[in-house]
Amino acid sequence: MKILFKVLLGVLAAVLVIVNFRSVMSPIKFEEIRAKRDSAVIYRLIDIKNAEVEYYRANGKYTSSFDTLIDFVKTQKVYTVKKAYELNDRQLEKVAEIEKNKRKVKEITLSPDDADRIFLDLLRTAEKKNDWKIIDELNAMNKDGGDLRNFRRDTTWVSLIDTLYHDPNFNVDELPYIPYGNGEKFTLLTDSIAKAGGGHTQLFEARADFSQYLTGINDQEYDNYILGVKKKVTQVRREPVLNEKGEPMYDEYDEEIVRIIPCRRVGSVKEANNNAGNWEW
Repeated sequence: MKILFKVLLGVLAAVLVIVNFRSVMSPIKFEEIRAKRDSAVIYRLIDIKNAEVEYYRANGKYTSSFDTLIDFVKTQKVYTVKKAYELNDRQLEKVAEIEKNKRKVKEITLSPDDADRIFLDLLRTAEKKNDWKIIDELNAMNKDGGDLRNFRRDTTWVSLIDTLYHDPNFNVDELPYIPYGNGEKFTLLTDSIAKAGGGHTQLFEARADFSQYLTGINDQEYDNYILGVKKKVTQVRREPVLNEKGEPMYDEYDEEIVRIIPCRRVGSVKEANNNAGNWEW
């Protein structure tokens, strides 16, 4: 009898150890998987943002169509400038002085690209006339040596997809799909708001709800996590609750009833936020 009692105590102790271990490991395991999935979604949102920014540069607006965005990324080409030799500060000042005297103005401000174009004109003129006086004077301002006669700016056109993603295995067709989302797609929206001084600011937003890619790990841990997230204003969106007629519902105090939905989002169609992601706040 005593032996049986000891065996039962041993089994009970082992069960308690296992239960305690699982209760400790469960939140740790959930957080590990949650962080992995969350990171994948954030990186995909950044990929979408980068594509939208390039689309805006080319078209002056954003697009709410993934088909349009994917086709743009696949077919668009951008130019890159291969540089040989950089002008130092003294040389930049000298180039600005030469241009200022040429234009007969008291002050002039040049961007690095402006200075490059002006120097290339000087270089071509020197080659044409075989007069290297100005080039040699500029060369003398370089303490590290080097010859400005080798100054080059070569423009080449490259595929946008290679420029944006730098990954030969990147599949742009996967851009709309939420990682770990079982085939669900990101919501992609566009809008515009009026500027104070006139005109409009173009906006875009891409988002995925946490419920689309974080469920199925551990229901209790997920519920605990969502309760905490709902307290963070920047990481949720508010969606009106509609009645059977599709109209917003209101409570007894005439306040609109909304659902608070935790999500990952980049950009916003409600305000200009420099296309920031809500994980940055």
